[in-house]
Amino acid sequence: MISFGKTRTTPRRFAATLLAAVALSLLVAACARGTYAVDVFPEMHYNQSTKIQEPPRLSPPDGAVPVTGREVTYTAAEASGLVNPLLRTDDVLAQGRESYRVNCSMCHGVTAQGDGAVGLALEANGYVRPPNLTAPTTQGRTDGDIYFLITSGIFVMPEFGLMLPPDDRWALVQYLRALAEQQAGG
Repeated sequence: MISFGKTRTTPRRFAATLLAAVALSLLVAACARGTYAVDVFPEMHYNQSTKIQEPPRLSPPDGAVPVTGREVTYTAAEASGLVNPLLRTDDVLAQGRESYRVNCSMCHGVTAQGDGAVGLALEANGYVRPPNLTAPTTQGRTDGDIYFLITSGIFVMPEFGLMLPPDDRWALVQYLRALAEQQAGG
């Protein structure tokens, strides 16, 4: 028997303890992040993308390539010249009618006269009454102007650019044009 201090251990017990200690130290070393005694992962995606003394990569000019996936934002002046990319078809008008019903009618009213329940409540509490969207004041604006107002919001009207995709906003413009023509004609 081997004697270590006051306790006596058998060689078999000593070997088992030593083996357990080695296994535990290997496990701890393996769990340490980013530390390898030997580089066992030489693949490219584990290496630095910029090497020592290599100049930094040049980024493309802003706006050259859409890398964010976000929609292009316009100023009011830029948006004024935009042309509606959607043709006035039955499907586009149905899409615009549904978007209007869900998002606009509570303030602007079912017929877009500015007499929706929420709009009247806003007016009663000191806010500006929502405009009549079929009036010449609104209809005299360009498609881009109306699209910009829907996208950016105005006064207490929210920014629908954050809530509706561009096609829904353009469909709204087509629907408002058709609704004004329908009310003027009959």
